[in-house]
Amino acid sequence: MVGTTYPQGEAAVIALDADLWKPLAALASPVRLRILLMLREREQCVCHLTEALGLSQGTISYHMGVLKQAGLVDERRDLHDARWVYYRLNPAGVAALQRALAALLDTTGTDPTPVDCCDGDGGRIDSERSG
Repeated sequence: MVGTTYPQGEAAVIALDADLWKPLAALASPVRLRILLMLREREQCVCHLTEALGLSQGTISYHMGVLKQAGLVDERRDLHDARWVYYRLNPAGVAALQRALAALLDTTGTDPTPVDCCDGDGGRIDSERSG
């Protein structure tokens, strides 16, 4: 937009986009939101997730992969039987998303001055009419 300035500069906008798009895309699925609600309570085994959500292990694995790539979830394997995988929220990833959302939705620097972009008849002022 003409006349718009970004106090932190373009680099901050790009960093904000990178911090937001993967986690927000991961949160766009109702299944993944339900998984996160379960993980918010405690670490979960794949078998608990499949049973609670009524989904196949392959489907759960797919969704967990998306959440891991978004940095929201960590996994660990059982020390005695590596076939068993346990998932938990990644506190650092969740905190990074919270910070990025807070920065995106921060209204403390918003100019409260109303913008006047219309003529008195409710029509838009364009360059042909104003010149």
